[in-house]
Amino acid sequence: MIGSLIAVGVVAAVVARWAARRPDVAAVRAALPAESRGPFDLLLALRPARGGAADWGRAERICRELAWPRCDRPALELLQQQSRPLFDGAGAPASVAALAVADATWAFGSEEAARKMFRTELDRLPETDGPRRARVFLRFGIIDTNPDGQAALFNQACVADAQICDHMKEAALREVRARFVPPGNVLPLYFSNGRGHPPIPAGPPR
Repeated sequence: MIGSLIAVGVVAAVVARWAARRPDVAAVRAALPAESRGPFDLLLALRPARGGAADWGRAERICRELAWPRCDRPALELLQQQSRPLFDGAGAPASVAALAVADATWAFGSEEAARKMFRTELDRLPETDGPRRARVFLRFGIIDTNPDGQAALFNQACVADAQICDHMKEAALREVRARFVPPGNVLPLYFSNGRGHPPIPAGPPR
């Protein structure tokens, strides 16, 4: 009898801890910018917060409402496989979800959606988070078709994270491989002829 009561108590404690860790989906969604909530809903349809099977029909409807280039089942399955978890228990829930939304938008979002995401991320990420800001500038440059604009954006990536400068072509290639729709899924001509990073402006004469 005592053993049974102890077992029931242990199970109850485990259930209570699990319930406490369950994400407050509505609160996390409300904390995101308005333009991030559609992609959030799409990822939630593909990877429900409390487990279970993906709702493929809902995911396709949301994807088409977002006007993303590919909303077919193979594309959605790939997005499900490649996307970050919306809730992984590490870090502030809204920040974790925002990062998952940004990566999903880069992978399959339209050009317009990607550009909005760049601005949202730059507003969200503090200046002290150089590596992540550099990644945003790098993605922005990859999708830009203006050579001068590309050079400026890649230079901003260098300023945000100096370590990326000497390996910018490799970093750009990783981002290109993570994007499955055009534009931005081909390495820019900027990186032809062995160009690794944008020219660093000369300092003032001494």
